[in-house]
Amino acid sequence: MTLSTTRKRTVNGTAFYPRTSILNETRSWREWDRYHIVDEYTDWQDELAAIRQSASALDQSPIAKHYVVGPDAVRFVDRIITRDATRIEIGQAFYTPWCNEDGALVGDGLVARVEDDRFLFNADPMMNWFEQNAEGFDVAFNDVTFDFGMLSLQGPKSTEILEAATDESWADLRFSRLRTTQIGGVEVLVFRQGFTGEVGYDLMVGDADGVAVWDALFNVDEALGLSAGGFHAIDVARVEAGLVIVGADYTPLGIDRRGDRVPVSSENMTTPLELNMHKFLEFDKDADFIGKAALQREIEAGPRRLMVGIEVNWRDVVGLYDNSDVPVQVPPRTHHLPLSIYHDGAEVGRATSVTWSPTVRKIIGFAHVDPSLAEPGTDVRVGWNTGPIHGEVGGTIVALPHYRLRRAD
Repeated sequence: MTLSTTRKRTVNGTAFYPRTSILNETRSWREWDRYHIVDEYTDWQDELAAIRQSASALDQSPIAKHYVVGPDAVRFVDRIITRDATRIEIGQAFYTPWCNEDGALVGDGLVARVEDDRFLFNADPMMNWFEQNAEGFDVAFNDVTFDFGMLSLQGPKSTEILEAATDESWADLRFSRLRTTQIGGVEVLVFRQGFTGEVGYDLMVGDADGVAVWDALFNVDEALGLSAGGFHAIDVARVEAGLVIVGADYTPLGIDRRGDRVPVSSENMTTPLELNMHKFLEFDKDADFIGKAALQREIEAGPRRLMVGIEVNWRDVVGLYDNSDVPVQVPPRTHHLPLSIYHDGAEVGRATSVTWSPTVRKIIGFAHVDPSLAEPGTDVRVGWNTGPIHGEVGGTIVALPHYRLRRAD
C-alpha cells in the first residue's frame, strides 16, 4: 500500500498547478507553508455550493506527509498519539491529537497504517517533534510532503465520480479506511476522508502524476458536476462542519525549527479537552502516551474553557459599518485572528474562525469560553475588529457542528 516516491519539488506549485493555474480566473493565491494554492477560482460561494450540492476537487497538497517506519514503529506511534496505535489496522486511519508533557496540543491529524511497521501521518509538519521523542526507539522518519500531491474530492457526488474514474465500486470503503487504485493510469492512495463535512475522498498521488489524475477525474460524465474549489471555500466548509485548524483555532506547542522546546503559557496553551476531543483520549491503552498524566489531572479538575459554536448577529455588524460610513463587508473571508468575547461586561473568552456561512446564512465560528457559559442559547458580546471597524456586536452560543455532517454516510 506504500506509494513509491518521485522527485523533490524545487518550485512552489503543487502537483496540480498546471491545471489549477489555468482555471484560476481571479488570480488569487493562498500561501500555505512552502506552496501556493488557489484561494478562489471564480467565486468562493459558488465553489462552496459545489462542495455541498455536487462535487469539488480541492488541492490540499501542502498538508505534511510523514512516514514512520521500523521495528518499533507501533510502539513509537503509540507513545506519541493519544489513541491506541495497536488498534489501527492496515488500511485504516485514526484521527488523533498529540500533546506535550503538559497536555498542551502539539498537533492533530490523520495517522494511517499502511504496512505492519509503517505509519503515515497527514498533518502539520512535525519532523522535529518525531526526532525529539525518538530516543530509545528503532524507527526512521521520511518526509514525503514534496513528493506527493493531495487532491480532496468532496461532495455528495464524489463517490460516483471516483467510480467513473476508476471503473470500480467504492461502496465497501468505510469512513477512515484507505486503499490503492489506478486513476489515469497511475497509482493513487485513496483515503475515505475529507475536511468539509461531506462524503469525500483524499487522493495521494505522486508529484509527477498530478495532471494525469486531475484530467482523469475531470473527464468523467460532465453531468456529475465536478468543479474546482479554492482554499476560501474549503475554509468556510470546515467551519460549518465544526472542524478546527492549527494556528487559527489553537496554538501548537512543542518543538520549534531549531529543536528547542516551546515554553507553555497559560494564555497560549490549548488542550484536547478544551477542544472537545474527549473521545480521542484513550487512557486505557497500555502505552503511557505523552501528556497522559497532565490530561488525567485536567479531567479531574475540569477544563478551564470549552470550545462551542457561536453565531454573530450580522445586523449588528452591518450597523457598525453604517455608523462608520464604510461599505459593508460581512465578513469578506474567514477571520483567523481571535475576537474577544464578553459577558456582563467582562472578557470571558475568544471567538476564532469567524466567517459568513452561505450554507446556514449566518456569521458563525468557534467560541472558547468558560464552561459555565458554554450552554447553547447563552447571549454574549463579540469585539468586532476588522479593518476600520471596531465595536461590540451581539452573539449567541450554539452547539456544534453548524452544519450536519454527512461524511460518514
